[in-house]
Amino acid sequence: MAKLDIVGVGPGLADYVTPAARKTVQQADLVIGAQRSLALFLGEFRGEQIVLTAKNLQELLKKAAQAVKADKRVVLLSTGDPGFSGLLHTVLESGLFSVDSIQVVPGISSIQACAARLNISWDTARLFTFHEGKVSDDQKSKLSSAVQCNHTILLLPNQRNFTPKDIAIFLLKTGADPKTPVYVCENITLENEKITKTTIEGTVDLSFGSLCVMIIKQTDN
Repeated sequence: MAKLDIVGVGPGLADYVTPAARKTVQQADLVIGAQRSLALFLGEFRGEQIVLTAKNLQELLKKAAQAVKADKRVVLLSTGDPGFSGLLHTVLESGLFSVDSIQVVPGISSIQACAARLNISWDTARLFTFHEGKVSDDQKSKLSSAVQCNHTILLLPNQRNFTPKDIAIFLLKTGADPKTPVYVCENITLENEKITKTTIEGTVDLSFGSLCVMIIKQTDN
């Protein structure tokens, strides 16, 4: 029986797409992905390609489920790694696929790329994502606790209601040290990549693009 392949395409630069991801896409009968994700594989498709948007996501998941049932090889492209603020959670929540009918091809996330840029060993860091929907008080409380416990934080902000500026204001209100080092990585691996070094209090006066990762680094050696 065919499976849905959810393929991580990395943080943006084609060099960060893994050989396993390319092989899976090349063998697919149907590839679904955002325009910039599909652009990473130009000239490598053998089957149909469909552009994924926020508006047609549910419709295309149903189409993908039907194609899998018809024994077609279907690929869903997910920015970064599917398992961290990627499409794996969305697919599982859809109820259209059983766990056994999904195969994940991992990718390099923007979190990983930023940790590498800053030489951070992130096995003891705390990871947070605020990408999806409304940010809950519970999520905010866990972030505040992690900062108070002096953990290094790697997080994906929400550009609508929990931006780096919002996060900094919240952390200052909950007792964080204003001088705690902060790095914001924008457009990581792309030509317009930018890394801003500041502090929690300094972040309040700055604004950043939608493709960014915020790192709260408890020690700055």
